[in-house]
Amino acid sequence: MSISLEKLSYTYQKNTPFEHVALKELSLEIKEGSYTAIIGHTGSGKSTLLQHLNGLLKPTDGSLSVNGRRIDAQTKSKELNALRKEVGFVFQFPEAQLFEETVLKDIAFAPKNFGLSQQEAIDIAKQKAALVGLPAEVLEKSPFELSGGQMRRVAIAGVLAMEPKVLILDEPTAGLDPVGRLEMMEMFAKLHREQQLTIILVTHQMNDVADYADHVIVLEKGQLIADTTPKELFSNPSWLTKHHLNLPQTTQFAWKLQQHGLALDQLPLSAEELAKQLAKMILGEKKA
Repeated sequence: MSISLEKLSYTYQKNTPFEHVALKELSLEIKEGSYTAIIGHTGSGKSTLLQHLNGLLKPTDGSLSVNGRRIDAQTKSKELNALRKEVGFVFQFPEAQLFEETVLKDIAFAPKNFGLSQQEAIDIAKQKAALVGLPAEVLEKSPFELSGGQMRRVAIAGVLAMEPKVLILDEPTAGLDPVGRLEMMEMFAKLHREQQLTIILVTHQMNDVADYADHVIVLEKGQLIADTTPKELFSNPSWLTKHHLNLPQTTQFAWKLQQHGLALDQLPLSAEELAKQLAKMILGEKKA
């Protein structure tokens, strides 16, 4: 399920004294099955872009196409219901949207709302709860009795219960401790790998971009300034510094080694890549 944008622009409160252009003529493509990271500073347009991808906002100019469905300023809101089923949106702190009296009912709410029978919705809810690592014994508990990490998994299971083809993640690990962050990111990687979900991740964590994404989009003041791979993006530290963006930790460390005279073949994204390069250099020196 591919997504393409053609000169998409969005202006908040257009033709008023408070007019603000949030996106400016974006043209890009997110391929089916990709893991795309969207990065940029606060105010760069990331959240506005996300809200276009499942029809929460419509372009003021230009258009986007989701799985062949074209959306522009004239698209009727009722035409977007099918899109919202196909493109699941996990907001920041999604646990704030929980409301049902049990975990199972909360996860089953969306499929039931889309017309499935009570039993069909319950069956899907159980399947998605297992998929996100929720134990069976919590299903009849109130979601508000669970830990913060488990509550977030309930909310994510509720989105997955709609059987989306695309999963949008807006800072999905915000507020979690390092262990919880890693567990959450590994869960998304597993969903991407085993369920063939297209993942779109907005994050400030450059380590996550390096570790999980295969495609990265960089926004600045509503404009597209890079559309590339993580390897390509992080190979140019001076460009990143110019745009006030950070390197992943391993790449940052390797860059400092380069500045101190260590001749690395290329800047690595992971500790494993760095270790291989260092081992190669050490073995080469021993042979010499």
